[in-house]
Amino acid sequence: MTSSLLDGRKIRTISIVGNGPISEADAPEIDKADLVLRFNSAPALGVAGQRVDVLMLNRARGYMSKRINPLALERAPEVWVNDIKENGEVDWLFARECKPRYLGFGPTNKAREHLKRFDPFDRSNPTSGASIIAEFLDVLPDAEIHLFGFTHQGKQHTHDWDAEKQWVQQLCDEGRIHKHLTPGPKPRRSLKGKLEYAFRFLEKRAKHYLHNKILHSSESTKRRIFGQDA
Repeated sequence: MTSSLLDGRKIRTISIVGNGPISEADAPEIDKADLVLRFNSAPALGVAGQRVDVLMLNRARGYMSKRINPLALERAPEVWVNDIKENGEVDWLFARECKPRYLGFGPTNKAREHLKRFDPFDRSNPTSGASIIAEFLDVLPDAEIHLFGFTHQGKQHTHDWDAEKQWVQQLCDEGRIHKHLTPGPKPRRSLKGKLEYAFRFLEKRAKHYLHNKILHSSESTKRRIFGQDA
């Protein structure tokens, strides 16, 4: 189940921002939504929109904060992990900067049910994007969902990109979601944005190194972060 961030809030519109190309013209549209969700490294934050209410990770382990857009850690009030806590927890920097929530297997299982009609052999491991779309369709059925930066392609062979593309297209045809593929130049980070990014990057890396590498490098901490089956 998704987090208490939704409790008591009137969510009419949702921007789900993937890590694919986004047009400069769509950047203002992203920030208009009542809820803005981005994924993993969130590379487009700061250029394709300035807001992030939720940063969603496909898994917690791997010291993800070393590779994440530092603006996401600075601005996101919550991080949602598309996994169970027993498979690894977010590291100290996430716990301090954001409020971690572990969604368990619910969103992934919901997406798998939707994808069965396009993947009859049930071989696919749904992406985090498909998982959260399925979750929002379930818990916020009246919300208007907008997708940005969704290309339905990637290097991971465990995902059935074609099945997810067909499913999303069907949802678009039914009017249940809106997928933005606006042509035009890609947004560019301003000088002020570059300076803020650099400052936050140095700040987060210093905090990460101090706590995870110097103060808490014990085996117990590594087990907490990397999980039981690491």
